[in-house]
Amino acid sequence: MPVPILAAVRSPFAVADGALAGWHPVDLAAEIAAVAVERAAVDPATIDAVWVGCDEPVGAQGANVARALVLAAGWPETIVGTVVEAAPHSGMSALAAACDAISAGRVGTAVVIGMSSASIVQPGASALGRTYGRPWGEGPAARYADVGGLVPPIVAADRAAAQCGIDRAAHDAFGRRSCERRNASSGGIVPVGARPGDAAAIQRGTPIISDQVRSLPTQDLEPIFEVDGATTALGFAPAADGVSVLILGSGDAIGEIVSTGATAGAPLDPAAPFATVHAAGHRHADRLDLAVASASIALVALEAAGLTPDDVDRDGGTIAVGDAAAAEDLRLIIDGLHRDAGDRTGAAVRLSAGCAAGCVWQRL
Repeated sequence: MPVPILAAVRSPFAVADGALAGWHPVDLAAEIAAVAVERAAVDPATIDAVWVGCDEPVGAQGANVARALVLAAGWPETIVGTVVEAAPHSGMSALAAACDAISAGRVGTAVVIGMSSASIVQPGASALGRTYGRPWGEGPAARYADVGGLVPPIVAADRAAAQCGIDRAAHDAFGRRSCERRNASSGGIVPVGARPGDAAAIQRGTPIISDQVRSLPTQDLEPIFEVDGATTALGFAPAADGVSVLILGSGDAIGEIVSTGATAGAPLDPAAPFATVHAAGHRHADRLDLAVASASIALVALEAAGLTPDDVDRDGGTIAVGDAAAAEDLRLIIDGLHRDAGDRTGAAVRLSAGCAAGCVWQRL
């Protein structure tokens, strides 16, 4: 059963240590969520639950950040908050959980938030230092020892691209196209005041009204993961900051979530999970948008599915700014809703080596 979308907004996105580096994730999320509720014409007293997708729910993003932002936004203390951590597709998983609860009749109005504050909580923070032990234990490594062991998903995709004959020029072209296609602004972006990091040349309080798109290098770049690899800085999405918010429930809807889905496969394979998700109805959408951490992940999956880069990312991809993690997942829906004409459908997919999760949305 389709789930109505009452509002869909987000912050601008900026690379880590950039214009949004000084925002506490709870404060930024509360500010964007308050605008979303206002646009949805929803009384906060009628909100039943909040789901937050967060790839690294530790430190400033820990201690049930969903409950924290409910309190920061001044909403009723009775609203339940849940944090969903599903690694690369935490945003899509939070959305799926909210849609399931609404479809089952357990929840009437839900707030779904994707959050990334990479400036404060860097990727991999939950495993860094191994203060509380080694992530994953020995079992997964032993299972894949005979095939070279487990490597980071981006490295796995880089190797898969080489096996498919996808060269460095194709990777760089994908990254360049991502930056060139990303529109300067979107009707779904809520301007916020800059709270820059030390490395950002911008004054605190300056209104940030659009994504901080990366500058395009003119010189040849070297591979950044392996000496003989194809991924350069142009085809890689560095960590980024941002917040995305959807309000779901009954009311004057601007769109609807038609379906959600997730699949997994071999942890080093970026192609099979995408093929499964794409075959499950996503191929019938009017547009397809991907959230990926590198060009290699997208290129391998697209080739396996018989698609080309021109078939995806009409508004520019993740690489244009940097990967805003769970917020990036929901950005795909938000930008599509605000840029497409009525009665159009879109498929949004978060893709990594070993897993894919997505949804089909419709603009009303």
